[in-house]
Amino acid sequence: MNERVRLIIVETGVANLASVRALAGRLGLEPVVSADPKVIERAPLVILPGVGAFGPAMEKLAAAGLDYAMQARVDAGLPTAGICLGMQLFFEGSEESEGIRGLGILKGKVTRLAGTLPLPQLGWNRIEPEAGARLLKSGWVYFANSYGVNATNYRVPDVGAEAGATELASTVDLNSARPRRAQFSTASAITTYGAPFISAIEGWREGNPSLLLCQFHPELSGSFGTALFARWLELNGIRSLQ
Repeated sequence: MNERVRLIIVETGVANLASVRALAGRLGLEPVVSADPKVIERAPLVILPGVGAFGPAMEKLAAAGLDYAMQARVDAGLPTAGICLGMQLFFEGSEESEGIRGLGILKGKVTRLAGTLPLPQLGWNRIEPEAGARLLKSGWVYFANSYGVNATNYRVPDVGAEAGATELASTVDLNSARPRRAQFSTASAITTYGAPFISAIEGWREGNPSLLLCQFHPELSGSFGTALFARWLELNGIRSLQ
């Protein structure tokens, strides 16, 4: 019997791990919760979940050295996902917790959702990928958020050494402590709740979508969310039972 691939779930202290474990089970993965920077940095497959406030989650990651571990693995092109608050932590900061630095892997700031609709947004809404998306598809997904990246004033920047590449913010190699930059080609999906915001990002490097960020909860989005992660695994050469 083949050994199951381990999905390392980053321990943030502000996540409903039961639903993420259930997603792993549906995909035939073995869920393992860890707060060990060495495990996070080197694991073949990692997901950063999160439900709660930006500041406490980021402070916990930094205190354990998990911020540098996350930066290093993304820089190395290892398959990495972020869900809900976990997606927001990839940015430089958030209005929710002024003065707290995010992972800074993606440039930009998370802001309170614009408009007059009730917050948090709780329930189903539709994501619409931009034309260049190869992993993300249109569909209905489940949200629970008051903050996001405003799509009216911001888009994932198209900069870098290659045309169409996105230059992620400078990250740190744990082994050498020297800044280096990773080049990704990216595409995003948009959702409207009062105003449009970025609801997902796919980041491709060397032919693989190693980065998948979801403002929504794929683990609570039925067959659509499970199928999205199954495609992500397959395109990264990881076998799924889906």
